[in-house]
Amino acid sequence: MSAGEIRQDRSDREILVSAGRALGKIDTHGLRALTSLSVRDIEDMAIALVILGLVAIPPTQLQPPEQLVTARLKEF
Repeated sequence: MSAGEIRQDRSDREILVSAGRALGKIDTHGLRALTSLSVRDIEDMAIALVILGLVAIPPTQLQPPEQLVTARLKEF
């Protein structure tokens, strides 16, 4: 599944809040928290990176693009 294929049935803000909560679990409990994250938590963290402008780099692409982050279209 690519970043463009992720179906979004929630607002960007809802996804960012969910991703922030997942990050909070990791911040609070360290590596141990990684095993308690749900697939939805991980998906929300990935979607948050897309929302915030991170460019997806295919695993087969050896050289990263010159620009890793694109301009955001809006503030949250």
